[in-house]
This record gives sequence, structure tokens and C-alpha cells, in this order.
Amino acid sequence: MRSAIMRATFLSLLSGVWASSAFAVKVGDTLPKIDVKDPAGKPTQPWSGKVTLINFWATWCEACKVELREMDKELAKVSPNQKVVFVSLDKDPAKAKDYIAKEFKGSPAMLASLHSDEAFKLADALGLESFPMTLVVDQSGKVIKVQEGFKEGKGSTAALFDALRQQK
Repeated sequence: MRSAIMRATFLSLLSGVWASSAFAVKVGDTLPKIDVKDPAGKPTQPWSGKVTLINFWATWCEACKVELREMDKELAKVSPNQKVVFVSLDKDPAKAKDYIAKEFKGSPAMLASLHSDEAFKLADALGLESFPMTLVVDQSGKVIKVQEGFKEGKGSTAALFDALRQQK
């Protein structure tokens, strides 16, 4: 009886932690005016003025690496009025750049789309707690889609790019 009560209490507390740790960013929110660094290390907000898919990832995240491979396949289908931004959360931006250069040799678009948030300023402001995390935002920075984690199978990465392409 006592162990059942303890287990129920533990599960209740645990579910409360999960509920309170849900990421803060949601559909309808507007991105904060926080810069990330472009491939040259200059501060920028690369999503400004264009419908943008923003993928937060890191080299230490295995699911992120799998998702990046799938996203690379979709990059060629993005129209000129849309953008894809890969935001590395690695403490050393060079590590992310080296990884992309090595793993995606045939995709200069991946390197050109690589940005960094090594201090987690944007990630923290958005309340991101798990990775990969992908947002689709409109021209004004309003969030129109949020996907937490990598979703395998039909409707995963392709669905994110479909949401991007549906925006004009």
C-alpha cells in the first residue's frame, strides 16, 4: 500500500514537472528581437521579411543529425521568397560548421543557412527545452508551426516544409 502511494505521488510530481516544462513558444507568438550569428559571425535576424523554417539543432544531438539529413533533401524545393535557417546551439560555432561541411559536402545551401546561438539567447527566450526544435514563421516573425523533436515517417520533415511552402 505504502509503495503504491509513493509511486502515485512520484508519478503525480513527475507529470507536474513535465506539464510545467513545456516549451513556451507556440503558434501565434512572435519571435523576439534577438540576433543569432550568421556564418561569418555577424549578428542577424535571418528570418526577417521572409517566410522561414528555423531549425534549432546541435552536433551533440543524434536526432538532430538524422533530421538534418532529411531537411537537406527538402532544401532544393524552397522558393526564393522563403528561407531555411539552421541555428546551431553548439558552444563552439566552428564545430557545427565543420560538421555541416563534412557531412553535407554537396550542399552549399546547408552551410549558407547555418547560424549559431551558442549563448542560447534566442533558444532561452523561446523556452526551448528539447532538440531538434523547428519553427515556421511568417514574414513578420509570427510563429505558424512548431514541431518539437524529430518525427519519423510520413508527415515529419516533409510536413514542416509543406507548411513553409503553403505560406505566400
